[in-house]
Amino acid sequence: MRKSFSAYFFSLSVIYLLLGLAMVIWPNSAQKVICFGAGGLLTLYGLARMLISWSDEGFGSLGGRYFSGLLCLLLGLLLLLRADVLHALLSTLLGLAIIADSIIKLQASAALRKNGRRGAARNSICALVTLALGISLLFVPLAAVVYAGICLLIDGLLNLMAAIDVRRNMDSLHFGG
Repeated sequence: MRKSFSAYFFSLSVIYLLLGLAMVIWPNSAQKVICFGAGGLLTLYGLARMLISWSDEGFGSLGGRYFSGLLCLLLGLLLLLRADVLHALLSTLLGLAIIADSIIKLQASAALRKNGRRGAARNSICALVTLALGISLLFVPLAAVVYAGICLLIDGLLNLMAAIDVRRNMDSLHFGG
């Protein structure tokens, strides 16, 4: 669990850094790639989830796995066929992702603080900074792709710092209860 937590921070950092860099350098192309990439992934995931549901429960099943797969499939197809829809929502979706990531960083900071480890205050400050960036993305004009890219670059760098702190203190951290 702890190693996966640190790996989460590291992999998310790399994704945010690459995505942020692409959004700063090539804002229009990055938007299209994000739309088509997310649409393709959602379509494949939804189709796979539906097929797994059918294989487990039979073709007559309309359970939760089938329904969530269908929703992912339809959302993916919408993004592939109408990429302009996501263009209008991109900064909002990225803002929500950064807010969720900030909450996870706050939990890691609390675990560091609870165990009296170094880096707790720095991680809390970083989490609050990225939380503010995420909230600001919710209210930025729709054309501010470069600003969203800068926010992702900052969050990616701060995630790397959190990953280093968590990995350094991994043996003594206790997440949850």
